[in-house]
Amino acid sequence: MKKFGLVIIALILCTSCTTDSREIDQRTMILGMGIDKDQKTDDFIITMQVPVITPQEGGGLSASEFETISGKGETLWEAISNIEAYTPTVLFFGHLKAVVIGENLARSGVYEVLDLLDRRAPLANQVYLVVVRSRNEVNDFLDQESPLISLPSLYLDRFFNADQKLSRSREVKLFEFRRDMNMVFNAATLPFAYNDVNIVIEDMAVFHKGKLVGELTGSEAGKSELIKHRILENMNYNVAFDQEGHEVTVSARVGSTVDINYEKTNPVDLTLDISGKAEIVHLSEHDFRTTKDHLNKIQEKLEEEIKEETERTIQKMKDINVEPWLIGHEIWAKNYEFYKTLDWEETGWVDSNVTVNVEIEVEQTGQRSVLEKKKLGR
Repeated sequence: MKKFGLVIIALILCTSCTTDSREIDQRTMILGMGIDKDQKTDDFIITMQVPVITPQEGGGLSASEFETISGKGETLWEAISNIEAYTPTVLFFGHLKAVVIGENLARSGVYEVLDLLDRRAPLANQVYLVVVRSRNEVNDFLDQESPLISLPSLYLDRFFNADQKLSRSREVKLFEFRRDMNMVFNAATLPFAYNDVNIVIEDMAVFHKGKLVGELTGSEAGKSELIKHRILENMNYNVAFDQEGHEVTVSARVGSTVDINYEKTNPVDLTLDISGKAEIVHLSEHDFRTTKDHLNKIQEKLEEEIKEETERTIQKMKDINVEPWLIGHEIWAKNYEFYKTLDWEETGWVDSNVTVNVEIEVEQTGQRSVLEKKKLGR
């Protein structure tokens, strides 16, 4: 009898954990969510991307199509409530892949967005954050079907899960953005995206105290990732040099790392030691044979270009007095007393002396032996 009672209690406890249990056709599964602001009314605009669940032969369900639904409101939750008012099922955020933020909203501030995401229990920290450039409305971006992957939210998910060869835009998840915004400079970056027939993801948006204040474009975004994460894989470069009166163009792929050190001076002296391995992937002259002298020239050109790009990226952030790479936070964590002398957020970063050293080694030339072939027959 005691065993029977224990079984009954266990069953009751198990059923109490499933109060939100629903069939798939009783939920509106949100895969992508877009948030922006109406410039005229200052209302929030929320767009949700949902799969359309349709019955199949044999009783199964499929989600081969998607729809976007939008709502407006003076607050974010009012906009969501307006969407709930005309959806026949319960909104479910457990499968949310990405949150795309309009550039208008990003420039006015995203703290309200972060607060909303923090308070939604089903939202995981694995959600990707992206800023949509102002050339696209957020709802149009989420409504655009890519010829490669039908749902834009799944496109973003697969794009960031793949190893990107361009190294220009790195994924940023919800927890990373919130973490960086809580560091000493309150600065962070998010990838930019837009629609131009296809979905394009490149460049990085720079945030300070919750607002979009600048951007890093092209190779600057790559250098930003190198400085922040201390490693950058597969950055592409084109360099040219003169060889016997002919200009030879070389395309190379470079993987690099950086060590960042500082001296306890005021202003602080920062040294970035960049080292990397290069692979030659293309030569403009097909019969050009690389020698040791040629490799030295290529290495010098690569080192010069990487140094110039890194210095330009650093200066760009100094011009707006934003340091999104957690350098100051590292000083704060390792030597707080020294950090307090720098006044990092006001003048410490802008006045810092930065030295960039670069050392690149061409590890692979991709060169094969030239086979001298003769015609056979006539």
